[in-house]
Amino acid sequence: MSEFLTARLSKRIAYWVFLSIVVIEIVILVPSVMRRERELLNYLRSLSTAQALGRLDASILANLQDEMLIDYLQGLQTNQVILGGAIYDQSGNQVGRFGEAPQLTLAESQQGWTPDRYYRRQRRYDAPWDMPPLRDRYVLIVRHDASGVQREFFAFIGRIAGLIVIISVFVTGATLVVLRRLLIQPIMLLRQDLITAGQAIGDDCDTQTLAFASLPYARADELGDVIAAFEQMFCQITAAVATRKQSETRFRTLVEQAVDAFFVVDAAGQVRDVNQNACDSLGYSRDELLTLSVTDIQTTHSQADFEAIWQQLKPGVPQTIEVWHQRKDGSGFPVEVRLGLLDLGGDRYGLALARDIRDRRASEAAQARLAEIGELAAMIVHEVRSPLTTVLLGLNSFRSLELPERFQTRLELALEESERLQKLLNSILLYSRDPALVPEQIEINALVQHLVTTLEPEAIAQSPPLALRTLPYAVNVRGDRDKLKQVFINLLTNARDACPATGTITWAVQPPVAGQVSISIHNDGEPIAPELLPKLTQPFFTTRASGNGLGLAITKRIVEAHQGQLVITSNASGTEVTVTLPLASAS
Repeated sequence: MSEFLTARLSKRIAYWVFLSIVVIEIVILVPSVMRRERELLNYLRSLSTAQALGRLDASILANLQDEMLIDYLQGLQTNQVILGGAIYDQSGNQVGRFGEAPQLTLAESQQGWTPDRYYRRQRRYDAPWDMPPLRDRYVLIVRHDASGVQREFFAFIGRIAGLIVIISVFVTGATLVVLRRLLIQPIMLLRQDLITAGQAIGDDCDTQTLAFASLPYARADELGDVIAAFEQMFCQITAAVATRKQSETRFRTLVEQAVDAFFVVDAAGQVRDVNQNACDSLGYSRDELLTLSVTDIQTTHSQADFEAIWQQLKPGVPQTIEVWHQRKDGSGFPVEVRLGLLDLGGDRYGLALARDIRDRRASEAAQARLAEIGELAAMIVHEVRSPLTTVLLGLNSFRSLELPERFQTRLELALEESERLQKLLNSILLYSRDPALVPEQIEINALVQHLVTTLEPEAIAQSPPLALRTLPYAVNVRGDRDKLKQVFINLLTNARDACPATGTITWAVQPPVAGQVSISIHNDGEPIAPELLPKLTQPFFTTRASGNGLGLAITKRIVEAHQGQLVITSNASGTEVTVTLPLASAS
């Protein structure tokens, strides 16, 4: 209750209600006050006139003239309220006066709204008397002592003012009692609820447990609508804050788990935020990193270089540079930094994504070495193929000669080894070159069926049975027909070599999925150990005594040149090689 009485709204309502009632009462009662004053003056005049007529002899008054009349009227001064008077004839001339002369003249009496005058400051009342003995001969204006009228008038005003105050206080109190329940208390509770809600949101507290005291006052009126709107607004804000927190948590989780180091820097190069990868890669804690600048972390660029790069940054146009990051222990490593500009509410920040490129540089160096080795291998193959061809020609010429069996056996062995060496050189030369594709539209079912029918019947007769499964509708890919033939023939040859005579080779075209078609070749041979599967496509790795280890490596390079994938799986039911190729576009 004390809070209600001390509330600014309560004081303001009480002030304006009280003032309004006072003004209304004054406006209503002012005519009554003035009417009361007039009544008191009329009573004074009537009373004094009656008393005067009781003391004066009417027959004498009727016969007196001028001076004698004035002398006779001086007897009126024995009345305490009559102070004096003035006599005027019918022409308006003053005949004489007695006692305290009236301020009101006959001319003023005849011109005003009323014939009498009340002089409040002097407490005098001048009024003409209508006395029958003097009628039609003289006009008598009498001055009265109005002190009693003034006292009665002020007493009346005091009573009226007290009544106004009592009524105003009662109405104001009654209004506040009613408004306390209907308006002021709900508003005060709503204000407290707003403060509580703001603090809860600002302090990031659990808003689900908040209980608002203003909700029971959500009636079917405008204030109830405001309270209901507050509840709805709070629910919306709470939901928005929860969504934002979830989004921030997800984003922070993604940032913390990112493989790249994240740095947020300002225009001066000061680090403002980092992720855990940045801390781990540099050996600093997060608090330590936030005290460093860009020049403390990397040694490639100076502060002037950073400022120049900052001036070149534009929103949506990131820059990529390579720098050297220095760890806390003094060691360093190369990184590729992708720097972008963020404009957040007028504040500009740089977002730097730093990626450790040691492995990439090592891979690039290894690829460069492999390229050099490939070029060297190609050169060696070219240098060896010519004399090897001459050797083969010479060895083949010895076949026409009749040689002893011992020398004939050695000749056959030399020819076999020379041919094997020639195949190895051809495979090395083929692997050392990038596959050059001549792409065209290929219907994959037709290609598979064509290969089956064109394979040598003898080879098919000697191999395990081949089960072919194609699709009843066309499936088109875009690729090099000869290179794809080489892929499938190589895979089919490997399957034939691995599958026992009692087994079955299954060649199947799978229904397209997600814009790709898969072609699998399965054999019922012995399973391959899981640790050997990743090595099967490496150069010069083979599980066969007669293989050179380049067949699957070349096959994989051809498939990848077609933007496809080659996957080898093996289990107790056998081994399956799956080639996945992208479908040709509709155009």
